[in-house]
Amino acid sequence: MRFLTAAARNMLRHYTQLPATVHLLCFGSFINRAGTFVMLFLTIYLTQQLGTGKAFASYCIGVFGFGSVVSSLIGGQLADQFGRRSTMLLALFGGATALLALSVVRNPWAFMGVLFLFALIIEMYRPASSAMIGDVTTPDQRPHAFGLLYIAVNLGFAVAPPIGGLLASQSFLWLFWVDALTTAMYGVVVLLLIHETRPRSATHGVASGPGEIDCDSTPVAAAEALASLDAPPTIDVRNPRAKASMSTALRHISGDWTFLLYCFCNLLTNMVFMQAFATLPLYLTEMGFTTKEFAMMICINGILIVVFQLPLTHLLNRFNRVYVLLCGELLLALGFGLTVFADTALLIVGTIVLWTFGEILQAPYKPTIVAEMAPVPLRARYMGIFNISHSLSLMIGAPLGGEILARFGPSVLWPGCGALLLCTMGLYLVMFRRLSIANAFGLSHCISADTD
Repeated sequence: MRFLTAAARNMLRHYTQLPATVHLLCFGSFINRAGTFVMLFLTIYLTQQLGTGKAFASYCIGVFGFGSVVSSLIGGQLADQFGRRSTMLLALFGGATALLALSVVRNPWAFMGVLFLFALIIEMYRPASSAMIGDVTTPDQRPHAFGLLYIAVNLGFAVAPPIGGLLASQSFLWLFWVDALTTAMYGVVVLLLIHETRPRSATHGVASGPGEIDCDSTPVAAAEALASLDAPPTIDVRNPRAKASMSTALRHISGDWTFLLYCFCNLLTNMVFMQAFATLPLYLTEMGFTTKEFAMMICINGILIVVFQLPLTHLLNRFNRVYVLLCGELLLALGFGLTVFADTALLIVGTIVLWTFGEILQAPYKPTIVAEMAPVPLRARYMGIFNISHSLSLMIGAPLGGEILARFGPSVLWPGCGALLLCTMGLYLVMFRRLSIANAFGLSHCISADTD
């Protein structure tokens, strides 16, 4: 018992000793996600309150996804050029204003336009927030920091549906007003409690201990090594204060084929993961399960994340991050691929458990690797491009999965998902093979943890 108590204290110490900025970002993310009502009930609002058809409502989701793609590019550029904090303030307070505007728009086409504007503004905070975490944490802290953020987001997501349903039963306007309030509250947290973290000088960065490599300089050396394989650098990656226009940054990123391959792998993985919330409920309904039964089965996902995300992240942080990422991909492949054989509630829950643990393994390490691959002057823009792969998976994965299910059935959809993820594992191996070329420059210190 004493051993377990000591182990628990040691694990919690890694989270409690994270920089205060990380804790504040997690707290703000929880508040914001707990009040994310509009997107949860958007299709219901459009069809029941504005009288649109289901097709128009689905197009609005696509418009929001397209706005998110553009917003990630703009947000990353602004965060690198003008600062993380100012970009987050613009996004959060601007997003709250856009939500209030949405509440009074009654014309469906005008609503779609304002919805696009809302996505264009609000999604700018994501690359800024991720870059901020990368700025203030050490290599060993980053998985814990991103894992804690993932917990905060999922806790908020667990709270949002029942509260949103209660508000909607009174008036749909409450969804917009309270969503705007929680978004603005996150903005107040940033305004009053969080300072700018963008590096201000060439010597700025996370201090390294004796015999350690400064991770803020490590990706720079790695980027220069890989540049000889891809394209010559277009900015001074050694200077954390270096600024670049969006076109210059995009030219630099477009030459980083290793990073682009990483984002493509993430896109493929998330296209499959979207099936859990797009085609899986349709598939289970066709099998005869009720909506309530599906809700009870899928809630296993959130419960497992809340219970296991922190301890597993702490436990796995001693292992090579590449292996953890690949193990997560394998569990996702098994979980989704075996769904075709799951014909009882117990077996379906078993597949959900498999892909949930794959999600848990990957969630803290994917953004960590991006933060360490990116040159410091481009960290937020790298995060923005990485976030685009999430937005594109929403735009592409959900309708594509629905089309495959409708045309070819579950016997093609679920094995196809598993096969795609296995192919993605192969692409990850190719990418990390390219990164091994830069081992002499210290990149291995960033993408693997000490085994002592």
